[in-house]
Amino acid sequence: MATTKSLTFTFTASPIGGRKGVLSVQASYTGTDRQRTPLRIEGLTNPNMSAWDRKQQRFLGGTQTDVDNNKVLDELRVRCNELLSNPQITSPRQFIDALRTGVAPEQAVTLSNFIEELIVEQKQNPTCNYQLYVSLLHNLKGENHRSTKGNVTCFEKPMCDGIAIADTPLEKIADPHLFSFANWVKRVKQGANYRNLNATLHHVISIAQSRGKNQQTTKYKFRNDAPKKVAVKTEADKVLSLEQFKAVTDLCDTVVNPTGYRNRNLQALYLDTALLMYYTMSRDADVLLFRSDMICTNDKGKKVLRYIPYKKRTYVNATKHTVSIELCPEALAIIEKYSGQSKGGYLLPLPLNETDWDITTVEGNSAWRVASTKTLACINKHLKKVGDKLNLNFPLSLYAFRRSSISHALDRNENIAKVAKRAGTSVKMIAEHYYKDTEI
Repeated sequence: MATTKSLTFTFTASPIGGRKGVLSVQASYTGTDRQRTPLRIEGLTNPNMSAWDRKQQRFLGGTQTDVDNNKVLDELRVRCNELLSNPQITSPRQFIDALRTGVAPEQAVTLSNFIEELIVEQKQNPTCNYQLYVSLLHNLKGENHRSTKGNVTCFEKPMCDGIAIADTPLEKIADPHLFSFANWVKRVKQGANYRNLNATLHHVISIAQSRGKNQQTTKYKFRNDAPKKVAVKTEADKVLSLEQFKAVTDLCDTVVNPTGYRNRNLQALYLDTALLMYYTMSRDADVLLFRSDMICTNDKGKKVLRYIPYKKRTYVNATKHTVSIELCPEALAIIEKYSGQSKGGYLLPLPLNETDWDITTVEGNSAWRVASTKTLACINKHLKKVGDKLNLNFPLSLYAFRRSSISHALDRNENIAKVAKRAGTSVKMIAEHYYKDTEI
């Protein structure tokens, strides 16, 4: 017996509504006698029904005739399983009709099929946008793609009217499916990533509608059903005070974690990476990509670092977003400390930078993202130990150095527009996300 969705089939010599003693294929809904539909199995040669085993669904007489008839059943079973996998077949009658005529309904493009197409399209350009679609697809399939060591954790799939939303024909996706998915995220995922998952699904349906692949009118507003956040405690501000920053710099060239023998030689480099990020107000991805050929001398004889932020390099007229930073003595000291040590031509000789990455291609960018994610995780893991040593009230990370640098600059009454330009961001972003008064 095989099952899929709400349909099942079986080979039986006692079909309901059919001739007794004649081996038939019987289709029905799982777990019920309702709407059972039989079809006599053709191609059998003098079947010996006394040798028929109902549980194993085979002839067990051992004769050549039984062997030949079992081959016929095996071939028929393959065909039946193919029909069960067709999302267009939803009733026993449709199943038997397709089996009798040999003509199955054309399989419609499912929601998961369409998302897979979008992922392929997005991967044609060096961009990380497709990760949103990948996350949505894994959730629709009931898979945890963030599991480590290649293990995949499976959980309940989001369903609507007894059919997996991922397997639903794209043209039929409507408000009930969007509503069911939103409630699934709240119930099964405890509301984790509720906004991004639902927004991405709505965006996918919007694209399908713009391409004429979905004519449904969707009005469901998932934000109205968003899970309520319960504030348990106020999160500590992830910004270093000037005193805390001084304490961090005092740990330069020291082994903060003596038991970390695997990265003992890298601990100083990890901290210097964070400090260079502070002195340049850069993002974590950018500090990894800083190269020696990005440094030049301006008209005043000062060393200047010029680069296009990683997150803006795919923008139209990306050169408009070029950031120019006059390097302070502390930044120059770090750069000089590691000068010429990177085989890839980068400022920092991290293991990642032993390779000269070509991130202008899709393949090169994807490979660099994988490698950089591992490197940043190692750096942040070490910085957390630095923060623990200094008894900080928040887990120290690279992001804290960028935010602290911007906050300290504004506390020195520097012009916010100039700070935003130097940090490669906007005044609005600084006001809403970066700035924290460290003098209070």
